[in-house]
Amino acid sequence: MAADIKAARMPAVVGRGAPIELPQILIADDGREPFQPQSGLQAGRLFRDTDLPTLIARVGTSAGPLAVDIDTIRGLQTDDAAVDFVIHRLGIGIVLTRRPQTAARVAQLGRLALLHIMAFDSTGIARSLDGHPRVAGVGTVVSPGLVLPYMHPSEVEILPRPILAYGLITDPADALACLELADGVVLRVDAAACLAAWYRGAETVVSGRAREPQSQSRRKLLTTVAGQE
Repeated sequence: MAADIKAARMPAVVGRGAPIELPQILIADDGREPFQPQSGLQAGRLFRDTDLPTLIARVGTSAGPLAVDIDTIRGLQTDDAAVDFVIHRLGIGIVLTRRPQTAARVAQLGRLALLHIMAFDSTGIARSLDGHPRVAGVGTVVSPGLVLPYMHPSEVEILPRPILAYGLITDPADALACLELADGVVLRVDAAACLAAWYRGAETVVSGRAREPQSQSRRKLLTTVAGQE
């Protein structure tokens, strides 16, 4: 895994401009509640399950790396014009999608695309990867992300990187287990708060499973958080 939350991002080799990096943590934002950045976590922000006006408003008040699950934004298509709008007008650098054509367009514009694959079984993984563009600048979203630590190593090996674990990750121990294999994870605000509290030593919100000996990823993440205190 990468060195820490700040430096452990997986650069994507893209066509123009500076490389777009995938943060180790993306905090999901559906626009229903005020967004709460988590002290101690240098995280990006993933817009999902909302509408276009809310997306535009939220982007205008956001800082740090921005990502969007474009297929879940009501009122926004997934054609080339929509991709151009998200990238050039809104300034979003990371686009998640279930459509290979959309992913290829994002990469063509020099940004990072992440293509969803369904990871419930080997057949689903293989079928999803059949349409993967497999070009520079297009990585993989493993959904649901919680299954990633249970996948066979050969299945993980064939996934184009960077890899984002997305879905059902609510416990700090699960997030850390996924980060042993993935380059990033998606967390809800409450799960991100729990992870941040875990690093700050708030044991009352940590599950028993999170009190295992520190793995390499845990030590590196903890080092980063301690440096920000």
